[in-house]
Amino acid sequence: MKIVNPVTLRVEDSSPWVSVGQEYVVLEVVAVPDSGVHLRIDLDDGGVPSVWSAVMFETVDRSVPSNWVVDVKEGGLLSMRPAAWLERGFWERYFDDDAAAIAAYERELAVILAES
Repeated sequence: MKIVNPVTLRVEDSSPWVSVGQEYVVLEVVAVPDSGVHLRIDLDDGGVPSVWSAVMFETVDRSVPSNWVVDVKEGGLLSMRPAAWLERGFWERYFDDDAAAIAAYERELAVILAES
């Protein structure tokens, strides 16, 4: 793993959020044409599920959670994540503390964590 600053895109020695050598559970994968592949990870400390460039990580487990689906949008945007999280505006509602979105997040996260 290497730490890439999401703003400057420079490789850094440390980050307050992620650590070299730490394993993280991937919550979703998003591939954006001309922008690369990004992973939403579980910081495993009660922190915010956050998005990072996939180039930062090494794969240690190739299994795919049973609750993931693949979605391809117009323009080639590809995402793999729980179907409940594909709903338009899901993450906005989650970060706005919407009770239904938080419940959906926690339900699907439990499946992912149980299978990791």
